[in-house]
Amino acid sequence: MVRYMRDDLYRPAGRLVPIFAASEGLSQDDLALSLSKLAASRGETVLMLDTEDGALMKRAGIIYNKTLGDVIYRGADLGDVKYVTSNEHFTACACGDAPIDAVLGSMAALSLSYDWVFIAMTAGCTPAHVRLAAAADVGILTYDTQGDKFMRAYWMMEAVRARAPRFDPLILSTGPAKDAVETALMLSDTLRSFLGAPPPYAGHINDAGVNARLLTQISEEISRKKVA
Repeated sequence: MVRYMRDDLYRPAGRLVPIFAASEGLSQDDLALSLSKLAASRGETVLMLDTEDGALMKRAGIIYNKTLGDVIYRGADLGDVKYVTSNEHFTACACGDAPIDAVLGSMAALSLSYDWVFIAMTAGCTPAHVRLAAAADVGILTYDTQGDKFMRAYWMMEAVRARAPRFDPLILSTGPAKDAVETALMLSDTLRSFLGAPPPYAGHINDAGVNARLLTQISEEISRKKVA
């Protein structure tokens, strides 16, 4: 008997998208939540991962009691840490007491079951940030437009690319919108001078339609990388 593969089987896109912050006090949590809601509202499946001790789960209004820490350290079932929101396409889970390094394997496995996996990372650039940046399909790097704080995005890019040369996130400015264009140009010029071609600028976080544009840009970047 000849068996044919059904063409209508659903195959999740599995896009792993961490959101990095070049400095403290940025909006990576709100961005992860708003991108998750938007993607889910379009009927795409979403997993949002909380790395910040439940802060993002609380923002999303999700009450939970099992985390990836319980899976790794206490033998809980992976299915018990996934909490479905009011939108059936939108699932969230928390790392709990497991550091991001410890959950990378679980995260990679989980990402295969969803169209989007969004992870809001704490500010900074640790070895865990670097490993996640290297594993990501496309990342988002947020920075502050105030004063010379845009340089922190350059320093983070420099540190990550020293270990993950292909790190090429979408750059998103936050802070005073009046300085967005000027700081974006300065950041791009600095990156071009010292690190080669700068990553794509995705605009300012308060721009109209920025979330929809980000989802489109991420999808296009992933398609471009596959062709390359």
